[in-house]
Order: sequence, then structure tokens, then C-alpha cells
Amino acid sequence: MESLRPRGLIEYFEIFWRKKWLIFLVAVPAVIAAFLVIRRIPNSYESHALIFISNQGAGNDDRLLPGASLAALTQQMNSYGNLAAIIRHYDLYHQAAGQAPDLNSQVERMRRSVKIDIKMRNYYPEAPESLAISYRYTDPEIAQRVAADLVSNFEKANVTMRRQAAMELERFRAKIAETEAQLRELAPRRDLAILRGEAARYRDNAPAATSAQRLAAADSIDSLSDKEFMIERQMDEQKRQIAEQEKLAKSAASASASGLASNGAYGVLLARRAEVEGQIKEIATFATEKNPKMIQARAQLAAVNQEIARLEAASGANSGEAANPASPESRELREMRRDLQRLETDLEVTRRDLSRKTRSLNAMSGEKPEDAVPSGRFDEAKTEYDRLIGRYNWLMDKQDSLQKLSGDDGQKIMMFQVIDAPLAQTAPVAPNRMLLRLIGLGIALALGLLAAAALEVPRLFLIHDDRDVEYYLGAPVLALIPETSTPIERRRQRRLLGLRWLGFVMLLGAMIPVFIVALDRAGIFQILGSR
Repeated sequence: MESLRPRGLIEYFEIFWRKKWLIFLVAVPAVIAAFLVIRRIPNSYESHALIFISNQGAGNDDRLLPGASLAALTQQMNSYGNLAAIIRHYDLYHQAAGQAPDLNSQVERMRRSVKIDIKMRNYYPEAPESLAISYRYTDPEIAQRVAADLVSNFEKANVTMRRQAAMELERFRAKIAETEAQLRELAPRRDLAILRGEAARYRDNAPAATSAQRLAAADSIDSLSDKEFMIERQMDEQKRQIAEQEKLAKSAASASASGLASNGAYGVLLARRAEVEGQIKEIATFATEKNPKMIQARAQLAAVNQEIARLEAASGANSGEAANPASPESRELREMRRDLQRLETDLEVTRRDLSRKTRSLNAMSGEKPEDAVPSGRFDEAKTEYDRLIGRYNWLMDKQDSLQKLSGDDGQKIMMFQVIDAPLAQTAPVAPNRMLLRLIGLGIALALGLLAAAALEVPRLFLIHDDRDVEYYLGAPVLALIPETSTPIERRRQRRLLGLRWLGFVMLLGAMIPVFIVALDRAGIFQILGSR
């Protein structure tokens, strides 16, 4: 036929109703296969932990302890080395029989199973307030242990920060003692400068321009003094890192012979060091060595190198062997020495600028020739005393912050406090089997309707009843002659129809394994069940 006779919804419903047994026989194997696949999906148990982030530890100054960065800790927790070590330790994500283990796919699967939710506080300044970590696995005990291992990264960070804070505290105490000695030496001279200044206030009035120049010179001296102190601090830190790097370079040659390659913690530290070195190279493309991000990355690298050196020393590595000059540790050591030389050059230039500004300020300190030298010395002492007072107050504030973080004041403040420890949950969180069964039933009905439509679509273009005759011939139907057959023909027709349906049922029964394999390959229920 060239055209299709128009039909209504009721007529299409009648067509599907005539094929109800076909729809039923197709849908039943699909439903059985879907239910069997859903039944084989293992339960997923979730173990979660809540960590409170304290902002009292470092006094909101991340420059003191670069390793306290939350972003760095989360990246370390989700790093390839850390997750691979956990997968090997607990033998997670078994591969199917006959397949080689793929560690990369296992790590990516574990990253999808680990959820990290960071909650920010709702007042200024905006900062992380709490951190929620959850992990899903088919075994509740394993899920709880893996979550505990993930949380242990933050507990180790507390210990590392306490150790770093104790080291920084000793350095600040030495600076404070040095500043106090300078203040005691300058105190009498400063008092005389104040008296002379009060007396000179009544004798004569200095011009406004001279006063402005002296203020500008004093401000410049203060800024140069602060810069000098920061460069000295960076040089001290650089020297400490060079000493640690020298130890690391000496022990790098014998690290493989000492058996550290089989140590999981050593592998994690090596992966972390490679990650930090990549961050340093990336930051170096747009920032200098004085950039806070670069300083923070250098401090992180020094901390990782220190831990590696400690593990190598504990394993009995021979530190007396000469390191390979072409090794990464030796190259890093040479770069650090060049950085130290650059810092020494900056310090020398800063000291020269400071000396020149000081002489300029002394030259403006008096108008009378006979009083120029004493007045300049007294004003210099007063300016230096005020600068040291500002530096002393800053050092004391940082000392208080470091005492809180290191626990030296007895309060035992921790940056990361575990509020809810990981627990082994007895109730599974996934999959939602009722929802998956409804989806499987819908897929089975869709397959049945599709099979019925595939059989009926070709028949829509043929003449079957009086409505087709009236539409295609344009003549009304006067009478219908029923089909007649003999009893023998009717029995044969019933027998053929029964054999046809029996064969069809056997075919659909054999299709159950085919449906199971197809649903497993598609992974529809596995994907929906993991959400």
C-alpha cells in the first residue's frame, strides 16, 4: 500500500492488546534477568568522619607554617601514592578472573568513592570551618578502616605542625632575646633624645619641609629594617633547608639498597616530593622566589625531604657515601645554594640602603653646627629604639601564636580536631533496590512493547478487516464471510499454534542469560546503584 490508513489511540491500544501475550513473554525474561542482576549488586556501606578546623593555631598567618594549608593536605590525601598504598594494604577492588590488575583504574575508582565536603564559616574573614570525609565500600569494616587512614593524614599534620611550631618558636625566642638586648642598650640614649627633643621644641620650630623629609626618611628606615629582618629569616630557613638537602643527597645513593623502596610511607613521601617539585616549577613560571606561594612550596618541600631523610636514617642507610652529582637531590641542592647567594646579595643591598637612609636622617637632625653630631646620634637612637619596639611587639605576637600551636602553653590546641571518628555502619546506604527493580520493570515493558511493535508495523500496510477495505477500495462492505475449516484442520491449527508458542517460550527462556550478560555489560544498575 502506498499510504497508511489513519488510526486512533484506541485502535493502537487494541493492536497492543491483541499482542498482550507476546509482550508478557518478552517482558518476563527481561524482568527476571534484571532482578537477578540487581540481586548480585553488593551493598555499599559508608563510613564518614567530621573534622573541625581551628583558626587559633597559627594566628591566621599561613606564612609561619606552610604545611598547615588545607588544600595541600586534601591533595596529599587524594594523591596517587597515598591511595595506591591504601589499595595495596587492604587489597581493594578485586579484578575479575582472568584480568590483570590495573592500579590506575583502581585509584580512580577509589577517588570517586571518597567524598570531601568543606564547610566555610559565614562571617568575615571567610575560611574553612569544618571538613567532612566519607568513603563507600562493600565491607563496612574495610570502609571504616580506610576512612580512618584518610583521617590519619590530618592527625599526622597536627604532629608535624607541632614539631614545626616548636622549631619556629625557638627561632623566635632567639630573635626576641637579641631584640631585648638591643633595646636595653638603646634605652638611655633614647631617653636623652626625648629630652633634647622636648627642649628643642621650645627653642625653635623646624620648617615643615624638613619635618616631612624626616618623617619620610624614618618610614623608609622602618620598611628597610622590616625587609632586612625578613631576608635574614629567609636566609636562616634556606640554610636549614640546605643542611637537610645535603643529608638527603648523601643518603639518596644508598636508598634503594636499604629496602626503603618496599616501605609504603617512603613511597608516599617520594610521590609527595615529586608533586611539590611540580608545583614549584609551575609557580616559577609566573612568580619569583620572594613570592609567598613560592616560599610556602619551598617549605613544604623541605618538610617532605626532612621526613624522607628521617626514614632513611632509621633504616640504617649509609649516609657517608657520596651522592650522585646528576641526581635530582644534588641538582636541588645546587639550586638552593644559588637561592642563598641571591638572598645574601639582597641583604647586602638592603643594608646599604638602610645605612644611606640613616645617614640622610642624621644629616637632617639639627640646624646648629655645634649640636649636629650629638643631636644626630640621639635622634638615631630614638628612631632605632622605636623600630625595635615595633619589631619586638610583632615577635611577641608570633611567639604567642606559636606557643598555642606547639602546646607550650599547656592548652594543646590542635589545628584539625576529629569531632566524629569513622564508624562501621551496619545499614547499607546503597543500592536502592526497590528503585532499581522499578527501573528494571520499565525496561522489560519497553522491550515487550518494542517486540510487539516490530511484529505489527509491517501488518499496518495490509488489508485485514472491513475498515481497511473501505479505506483502500472506497466501497462499503456489505457482508463478511467467516473462515471455515474442517475438524481435522482446526486440530492441526491448534497443534501448530501450541508448538509455535512453546518454541517461542523456550526461545525467550534461553534469552534470560543473554539479557543478564547485556545488562552486566551495560552497567546500568551498577551505575545507578552506586549513587
